[in-house]
Amino acid sequence: MTSLLGITLFVLALMLAIFLHEGGHFVTAKLFGMKVERFFLGFGPTLWSFRRGETEYGVKAFPLGGFCKIAGMSPYESDGNFLEEDRSARRQPAAGEGGAGGAVAAPPRRASTPTEPSRQFRNKPAWQRAIVLAAGSFTHFIVAILLTWMVLVAIGIGTGRATTTIDRTVPLNQGSRSPAQEAGLRAGDRIVAVAGTEVATFEELRDALANKGGKSIRIDFVRDGQRRSTTVVAAKQDERGFLGFQPSEETRRIGVLAAIPESVELFWRTTVATVKGLGGFVTGLADRLNAPEPAPGAGAGGGGQVRDGGPIGIVGITRLAGQAVANNQWAIFVAILIQLNIVVGVFNLLPLPPMDGGYLAFVVWQVVTRREVDLRKVVPVAALIVGLLVMLTVGLVWLDITNPVPYPFR
Repeated sequence: MTSLLGITLFVLALMLAIFLHEGGHFVTAKLFGMKVERFFLGFGPTLWSFRRGETEYGVKAFPLGGFCKIAGMSPYESDGNFLEEDRSARRQPAAGEGGAGGAVAAPPRRASTPTEPSRQFRNKPAWQRAIVLAAGSFTHFIVAILLTWMVLVAIGIGTGRATTTIDRTVPLNQGSRSPAQEAGLRAGDRIVAVAGTEVATFEELRDALANKGGKSIRIDFVRDGQRRSTTVVAAKQDERGFLGFQPSEETRRIGVLAAIPESVELFWRTTVATVKGLGGFVTGLADRLNAPEPAPGAGAGGGGQVRDGGPIGIVGITRLAGQAVANNQWAIFVAILIQLNIVVGVFNLLPLPPMDGGYLAFVVWQVVTRREVDLRKVVPVAALIVGLLVMLTVGLVWLDITNPVPYPFR
């Protein structure tokens, strides 16, 4: 089940991430005195815009990204916004144009004010250009650290110790319903007694089930603050009884100040894992195309195994976020937002045009070689990369629809 609220919150969070990314470029460019000509969310036709000072702000039709246009990013553009201006207003009418029966030119856009060389991006010191280019990804990293800190303080972090609270029920090896499922136990129920023996830890629960395999026993549990009881026939495995559920993990909240270094450490570990994951992207995509069926779980507590689904697209991520909210697993929802921000931040720093990392690499090249990169030669490469990214995006969306990754956080 997917929550419409979860999907809506995720889309809003995604739009906020895009806004902050472009805002990072915008703020640092303004800080260093560069002229920011346009600040837009989305791509395609303009839905709404306004001009304040020298910058035009607006929203476009397709909320799949955004852009911050800084004057002078290319030595081959004019003083103004050469990609955005209506260049038809500059040329003289050709023979047959205008007059009776001739085409009438559309009113030209407001002409761009020439930019002083000292305010153009390409004329700023290399370190300032590098900061502006990296600022977009930096905002994603800051958001990820703040969200991690919030989880540590408000929700807590897993200690690795299992509890007697049911995280999810799982079927038996043969695919039949488990004793917990037959008894109507569900996620969130906390088992407090087995056959009259009080249990407070998962270890005590296992001990209480040790000689109950195949026997009918009474289970006391707490649901919604009320103590209830049911009768189950414990399954038998290696002379031990088991109910067939995956236990929840014990969590530990961390203090406001103590969570700061902890959140940075967790962010760093996740970022390193993300970089390693990008290295295995192709094999992961192959696994996604040939995904096996998930194996049923077994064990004293349950414990199903969920396959590694490989890379997923925006549709799949949105669906997982919606399911997390539907299952009231807000920590998982926030974890998805953390992972998304880290992935986007790292991906944008890849040394490939038109990524921010590609132009950051050009700045480094200029500093090392004292030669400027001919961006006209880069255009075909950038166009090829954009084409591949579009194909990859469409392919992942197709996989998200036709072969969705099962929700792994039940």
